[in-house]
Amino acid sequence: MSPAPRTHRPARRPTRATGWIVAAGVAVLAFAVRWSLVGGTVGVRDYQGYDDGVYFSSAVTLVHGLVPYRDFTLLHPPGSMLALTPFAALTAWTSDSDALVAARVGVMVVGATNAVLVTRIAGRWGTTAAVVGGVLYAVSFAAAWAERITLLEPLGSLCLLGGVTLLLRGLPGAGAGARPGWLWAGGAVLGLGATVKIWGVVPALVVIGWLLVTAGWRAALRASAGALGAVVVVLAPFALAAGSDMFRMVFLDQLGRPRETDTSIEQRLAWIAGTGSTTWVTTPTAQLALVWAVLAAVLVAAVVAWAGHRGRLWVALLVVQTVVLLASPSAYQQYAAFVTPALVLVVAAAVSLVPAGGRGLVAAGACLGLGLATAAPAPPRATPFPAAELRAALPEEGCVQADSPALLALTDVLSRGLDRGCELPVDLSGYAYDVGARDAAGQAVPRDRNAAWQREALRYLTSGSATLMVRSVGNGFDESTLRTLDETTTTVLERRGVRVLVPDGEPTG
Repeated sequence: MSPAPRTHRPARRPTRATGWIVAAGVAVLAFAVRWSLVGGTVGVRDYQGYDDGVYFSSAVTLVHGLVPYRDFTLLHPPGSMLALTPFAALTAWTSDSDALVAARVGVMVVGATNAVLVTRIAGRWGTTAAVVGGVLYAVSFAAAWAERITLLEPLGSLCLLGGVTLLLRGLPGAGAGARPGWLWAGGAVLGLGATVKIWGVVPALVVIGWLLVTAGWRAALRASAGALGAVVVVLAPFALAAGSDMFRMVFLDQLGRPRETDTSIEQRLAWIAGTGSTTWVTTPTAQLALVWAVLAAVLVAAVVAWAGHRGRLWVALLVVQTVVLLASPSAYQQYAAFVTPALVLVVAAAVSLVPAGGRGLVAAGACLGLGLATAAPAPPRATPFPAAELRAALPEEGCVQADSPALLALTDVLSRGLDRGCELPVDLSGYAYDVGARDAAGQAVPRDRNAAWQREALRYLTSGSATLMVRSVGNGFDESTLRTLDETTTTVLERRGVRVLVPDGEPTG
């Protein structure tokens, strides 16, 4: 009699103790990567870009009694603003800059939590899968770049991973029957993703479709009801307060954004692959080859996972979310975090299907190879933000305006201005999508050709007793606006690319 064919042992789930050890290690690694990438104790107090300040200042403006969409510009659903509200409330007891630091650290904790959730989901396929998924997510530049400051993507990933984790607990398995309560809860958390960014609708629909196919219409209906209920609870108060303004900003203005031509498909794929930070590959040809090598490895992993009936939900999500990112009118580095949870879970699922004898070796190769190719780099040494010097140059009276609201928080004049009733558009650049001309396709014209926005931006920036300017790239000001600013203001201080302007003839601090 011929011997029976050899088969690999099915992956066993980690014990409770092992699972928590893996989760704790991954959480510490993820937080350390994000802390390092932001620049540590110096960088966490530095200017970190425009969007970071928009989302934080929207929360501070809310706690001062102003309503988004009605009283200030916000081009996204209110979920992120609400999540940052506890940190914004700290401005009543501490400085704006300290509250912003706390919010940034809070987002890093969200990133570490996302890494833990990846280990919990992948742990259903075995300890090796949990380690691979968690480690790759923890070191991923695509995820860490978004999860180091107050951006939208960390919360979107949290809602997706948290929602699926709860839904899995509600499905029959491990000797237990279906538990409807978890399905309702999982659907609600999943729905919260759509209140952070409208892209969150896409993964929610994919997950509910997966439930319909694998668990039946009752499970899908319960999750759908939970998701819809969460969306209504979050959006309804603002919709009632702002009326059609909310719908216009969140949906019509987003749909009317012009497609950016400076981010090619190749650039977006490089962001998805997470190789843009690799420092040991120096030539453009080698960098492109690395992008395709990573994408090829992920494609092989997706085929293996699908063929092995493991992690099919994440394969579907990877495909759909990648299409969304490639088709989006605009794209930035942080958008790649939208795809990262599905990407690392597909790799983890594929590794778990390797026969036991070679699984450890393949896992080590995946962590080492993909980890080196996609890991977040060590940032250059940060220099302190000159908050004290800038603050000293500002007048004590009147209102301070800024082309980027993070400057107001970092110099501790954000709450002071709101207490005085100073105007704060929150998203000055985003306002360009809400006013002015549109082209034949119904898309907003670029800011430098939007005369209505140029007039409004100039009016705001020259309406106070001082103005902080930092955006040398992407501000959208045309030559006429810049010339008028130069002719009507005086630069009294410039530090680290930040300028303090005061109206001609006005005293300074």
